[in-house]
Amino acid sequence: MASDQRRRRKKKTTGEHSGEGTSEAPPPTQIHPNIASLLGTHRVAHPYGGTILEAASHLLMVHDWPVNCPRFMEALRLVGLDCVSKMRYLRMDHHLLTALVERWSPQTNSFHLTVGEMTITLQDVAMILGVHIDGPALVGHPVVGAGRCWLSWPDCCDDLLGSHPLADVVYRDPFDHRITSRFHMGQAHSQTCIPLRWLRWTFWRDSYLDLNDMDFWRHVRAYILFILGCHLLPYTSGSEIHLQYLTIMEDLAVFSTYSLGGAVLAHLYRELGEATRPSRANIAGCIHLLQIWAWEHLHVGRPLLRVPFPVELDGLSVGFRWNEDRLRELPVGNLITYRDELDGLLDSQVIWQPYTPDIQAQVAQICLSGADIWTARVPVISWKRVEWHLPDRVLRQFGFCPRIDIQPMDPSFKRVDGRGKPDMDWMLYHQAHIAVWESRRGFIVTGDLVDHHNTYSIHQYIHWYKSWATLYMFKAPVEPPTTAYPRAPSERLLRDFFLGTEQALQQHFNGTDDTPQQRDINTIAELCRGLRRQLYIQDQRYFEDRGEHDAPFSMTLEPPHQYSGYAELSSYHDQGPSTDLFSSQVPADLEAYLSPDFVPSSIHTDDIAEEEALEEEQHMLHQRPRRPPQHYTPGTDALPQRPRRRR
Repeated sequence: MASDQRRRRKKKTTGEHSGEGTSEAPPPTQIHPNIASLLGTHRVAHPYGGTILEAASHLLMVHDWPVNCPRFMEALRLVGLDCVSKMRYLRMDHHLLTALVERWSPQTNSFHLTVGEMTITLQDVAMILGVHIDGPALVGHPVVGAGRCWLSWPDCCDDLLGSHPLADVVYRDPFDHRITSRFHMGQAHSQTCIPLRWLRWTFWRDSYLDLNDMDFWRHVRAYILFILGCHLLPYTSGSEIHLQYLTIMEDLAVFSTYSLGGAVLAHLYRELGEATRPSRANIAGCIHLLQIWAWEHLHVGRPLLRVPFPVELDGLSVGFRWNEDRLRELPVGNLITYRDELDGLLDSQVIWQPYTPDIQAQVAQICLSGADIWTARVPVISWKRVEWHLPDRVLRQFGFCPRIDIQPMDPSFKRVDGRGKPDMDWMLYHQAHIAVWESRRGFIVTGDLVDHHNTYSIHQYIHWYKSWATLYMFKAPVEPPTTAYPRAPSERLLRDFFLGTEQALQQHFNGTDDTPQQRDINTIAELCRGLRRQLYIQDQRYFEDRGEHDAPFSMTLEPPHQYSGYAELSSYHDQGPSTDLFSSQVPADLEAYLSPDFVPSSIHTDDIAEEEALEEEQHMLHQRPRRPPQHYTPGTDALPQRPRRRR
């Protein structure tokens, strides 16, 4: 009897429907793994105990290896990395990345949001990065060791790169000869990793035109390793790259056919899953892909671009339009506000299909190659790592109606890594998943196109989805907030409108003249008092802190030009092209910003105007009081805590 009761309680807590008069297991379509089922192993169960995730690597390192040689750029085009080489450094919004990780479910490889599941797909990888997604899986046989192609990893480096790090040699930074260092090949005695700085210090050149063919392609291999280690496939160390990737670069024509995009996606999926652990303090993988994906699909934390006209992609990837770092208003949100905004995310704040036909007509051909496998439900492979690509969970991102008969991830699927398996032949270990990937065109997911006639399926999906998913980071507030803080550019504009209107008309409030204008002003005064009674709006020193350069508020100013916040044609149907919000003049040095030699403002020391503006904005943030947590976040018991063990 006691055991039967325990079994019934277990079924109830796991969300399975036992049914009446039967003991059969539920069908696979009734298994809905949610974040709450992970108990205390997910960082969302510890909202006040985790840390802000820091990116282990970023594109700032790529600026240390500028590429201007036409011969080298043509080689990168042949390999399929020319779009990636033109991407520039972005300031990471670590608070936004942390808020997204808190909603990542490793059981479904998707973000659980209030509007439904969303995830990074093969389409996003191809459109944002501009790398191949179609081709053989990025994995190879072991070729280093006794009786193989190379006896040791240093021998492999000497053959394919021409040299390897020597522990007794002092190397100098080619940009600053005062900086010296000694390098050694990592991973203890196995020497399977190579330092990224050694690659740059050894193989960077102003020009590669004078090199013979053998040395030239050695430099190209070194640059590809560098890009993989600091941008596409970085690990948490952020300083080394495994030499396993070098072994498949012996013939770069063959390397260019691999599904590098699939490897990037598998690597990012795995790192997102690892980052959900409460003890993790950093996140690896292609973090720029994650941040640009969030900006393309969500309005939460999305910066406003100050570009006065649409940026023509001219055969580049979508990620290029976020290059103009100095022309962008940086996000200033924090983790608490991002949690609140994602908890209250509306369907109108989501861009389900940001890659419009106009955008697809401008991007490089490599971004569209393999478009027929964008919706393939297949495993993606990055050497040791295998993850499932599940587009059937996010059909709205492809313009299809969502379904409720979604098959769960294979319950026999287990995530493995290379620890304790130095001589594993991963081609044989993953042969079952590789076979599915090779037959990827037989696993294409399709559906009915979304239009105004079949919106019922979306409502049906949302009802089904909310019946099992963990949607909210915090409980709903018990009482309405008592202090209003603008969290987004639109809310700041509403605050400015209210305070400006109140100040401009305050001297005319409660007038006794019996005129239509005075009656309208008195009506506005009553509305202002009613709003003040419901919310406390922080306006102390507001007009002083705006600065003398701001124009005084006027009810007769012309309305601003419509803008979409994009450096491109808007993805919204009700918004026009981007226009400059601050100036109607094109910056004189805009061409320099858009050139491949563009250097971000974060490494400029003479950009005084931008620094002053940033300091003023930070001053405003420090001056405003923090909102009391009990008003917005009275506590959370939405997620069960891990039960304590009895001693």
